[in-house]
Amino acid sequence: MPHLNQIVGLDLGARHARAVWVQLRGGAPHIVRAEQMALPLEGGDAPALLRSWLGQLGLLKKFAAVQIPGTQLVFQPGRLNPEDPRTPRQAAEMELSTFNDMAGDTMASDVASHEWSPGVRIYVMGMARPAVIAEALAGLEPVGIRPADLVPAPVALFNALAPLAPDLSGAGLFVNIGHNQTELAIGTARGLLFARAFPMGGRQFTEAVARLAGVPLTQADKQKQREGTIEPGGPFAEALRPLAERWYSQLAACLSAYRGAFTGGQFGIARVVLSGGGAQLRGLRDYVQERTGLPVGLADELPGAAALAWGAGAGRAAGADPRDARPALGHFDLALGLARTALESGPATLSLLPEPLRGEVVFREKKPYLIAASVMGALTLGVVTASMVVSLSGETGKLDEERRELRRREQMDKSIAAIRQRGELLRQRGGPLRKLLLGGPVMREVISLVANAISPDDWISMICEETSYTRQPKAGEKPAAPAPAPRAGFFVPGFRSVARSAASRPATEAGSLLAGLTPPPPPSDFTVFIIEGYTPDMGLTTVKAMIQRLKTAARVRQVDLLSDDRVLPPTLPEALRDQGVELPNMRRFVVRLEVGLP
Repeated sequence: MPHLNQIVGLDLGARHARAVWVQLRGGAPHIVRAEQMALPLEGGDAPALLRSWLGQLGLLKKFAAVQIPGTQLVFQPGRLNPEDPRTPRQAAEMELSTFNDMAGDTMASDVASHEWSPGVRIYVMGMARPAVIAEALAGLEPVGIRPADLVPAPVALFNALAPLAPDLSGAGLFVNIGHNQTELAIGTARGLLFARAFPMGGRQFTEAVARLAGVPLTQADKQKQREGTIEPGGPFAEALRPLAERWYSQLAACLSAYRGAFTGGQFGIARVVLSGGGAQLRGLRDYVQERTGLPVGLADELPGAAALAWGAGAGRAAGADPRDARPALGHFDLALGLARTALESGPATLSLLPEPLRGEVVFREKKPYLIAASVMGALTLGVVTASMVVSLSGETGKLDEERRELRRREQMDKSIAAIRQRGELLRQRGGPLRKLLLGGPVMREVISLVANAISPDDWISMICEETSYTRQPKAGEKPAAPAPAPRAGFFVPGFRSVARSAASRPATEAGSLLAGLTPPPPPSDFTVFIIEGYTPDMGLTTVKAMIQRLKTAARVRQVDLLSDDRVLPPTLPEALRDQGVELPNMRRFVVRLEVGLP
């Protein structure tokens, strides 16, 4: 958070609580003060003890940079070549969507990136479930701390030790062995390359001593610090040596993942730096050096570490000779890294603090300036308002002229709207005539098609456009029934219909040719025609043949039989009946013909 000039880095571990005050002077961080408190290994109310200690330090309800353990996060490194147009954050967001799908949750994340070489960019993305972040923030409420930043522990470790490490060829491996877990970071002065953590630390070594010696954990921890060693034949070596091997196997797995992500000699590890209380175990430094084949040092041995610790007054009693005190950077590294990350004075910046809390930090830091700016803004607003009143009074004449012009344009708009309305009315009234003129050639072609397709024994009583044959629904009325009822005005004179009325017969008789027919589509403009006629063929064979012949026409899209009725002949005079004259029964049919426009 570059808007801050001073911040407290607060490392609340399982075994110790450490606080480091860091201030920016000329853009460079300086340790102003460092304090620590041991927490009980067994029993005790740790939150109450921490609250009391923080109250003595004057940190209650104050903002401080705190850590989130690396074991609760997922770190994903990445590398972008010069030809990749994406930014590191864009590439990380694409990978984040994949992790969200796998986790079934929207992960909170941030990215630390740097340019490794011209055009080559390297980034490390840290991800955590929202529930993990909420739990970490909720744990600060009982001790009375407001989070100014929430930094992953491996990132804080890197920001504390990387600036002090000698600039050798290759990357540095920084390992902090805490009480419950081990945090590690790999990188150079240019930036962070890799971060990881695994759940094994000094507690497992203490428990092994307690089991071997048969003493409580508190006493076992003291014996481990005083006598414990992993060197063969040393005190408690038979219990601590196997644990060291287990610990190194997990460290080796992390290194294997790093080498898989970054291949090539330019990413080789040149040195190892150990820190934390677990790094003080005798023989562990030589064991790691033997297994890795790399030079291994402690954080307290880094150049400038001693001066950094002396300036803070950390690790020595009041009035003690500084030359007799032990440098404490190996214990205060995480607290220092938290402060440097919050001040953005380290080589890597990665924060998982939710955005609303970041805004609160900014607001409280800038509150005096915001109040002053508000007062100045109010004064400025008053001056501007007064000038606007004066200006508006001088613009009254111009506004009146604008109103007159506006009324003139409104009248013009009404005239234009009336002209458009008349034009639309003329267009609507001329529409039917236009349809008739355009439909004449189509109707002539339809008549020709029907004349060529009809049987000599059948005759046609009517050919018309569909909208003229079926009653069209009025505004707000339901559409007509799918099958139109034939109009009585087109009967052949003298013939009587034997069809039942619509109210006394089912919609579709069983076995009728109408069964299974789909309702006709909505009326169209001279593309759908109705053909009504009569046939003496009770089986409608000639009608079906006519339909098949019509279907073969190029312009015909669809031909359907809409309805058929049986009609009886008229009653003949007695003289004709005596002569044996008989009129056949007829069958009336209605055919729907759909044609395509040219």
